[in-house]
Amino acid sequence: MSHRFVVPAAPFVVHTSDGLQLSGTRLGDADPAVVVCHGFSGWHTKTRTALLAEALAAWCTVYAFDFRGHGASEGETTFGGLEVRDVDAVLAEARRDRHRLVASVGWSMGGVAAVRHAALCGGPDAVVAISTPARWDGHASTAVRRMSWVAASARGRRVARAFGVRIAPTIERPESPEDVVDRIAPAPILIVHGRDDHYFDEEEAWRLYRRAGEPKTLWLASRFGHAEDGFTDELAERIARHLYRTWGLPWPG
Repeated sequence: MSHRFVVPAAPFVVHTSDGLQLSGTRLGDADPAVVVCHGFSGWHTKTRTALLAEALAAWCTVYAFDFRGHGASEGETTFGGLEVRDVDAVLAEARRDRHRLVASVGWSMGGVAAVRHAALCGGPDAVVAISTPARWDGHASTAVRRMSWVAASARGRRVARAFGVRIAPTIERPESPEDVVDRIAPAPILIVHGRDDHYFDEEEAWRLYRRAGEPKTLWLASRFGHAEDGFTDELAERIARHLYRTWGLPWPG
């Protein structure tokens, strides 16, 4: 079910370096911008993602979009591998709109893409990684085992397609987030993780934090859950305040 935005919104289309068309929506009209990167099986008009985007739009222009293989965008998902090209295309759109400061805000798969993009391609002036795994493998949770079955089996991929997600038949494992996170510096990174995340253990956040360069910040929450489970208006404001403070901007509220 798609959310109907209640703040100023305009659709946009971008094309990735490998020729895919991505669909998105631009929200708000503030000077600093954020590129919102959803997780696996999400898209930018799903309710919780859309509400976070709307909340952030009170302080930033928000570029929310559907990753490849999701929603209205073309292609097939690779769980954060080739998705760095998607982040790059949308961030370039924000730069074309003459935003001086742009942050990438991603969670779960979107956090993997945001971290890897900032490290390998550069471009964002800050990164926010929420509920983001540090590595491809080594996760013992039932939720990850279930997701692995969806990705690896023909039946699982058919189930995913029925829910609007198209998975690439073969998934390569390029550099993991923890292998490259140190390259994001000197751009700042904020790592947010729930101690009760049922997908990825708290250690994933620590692995990213320990290997990240300065400036870096870690927020751990006892009651947060995984990704969208922890989304609130208060979280959106806290992230916006953090970005404004990091960039040395006066808080407009």
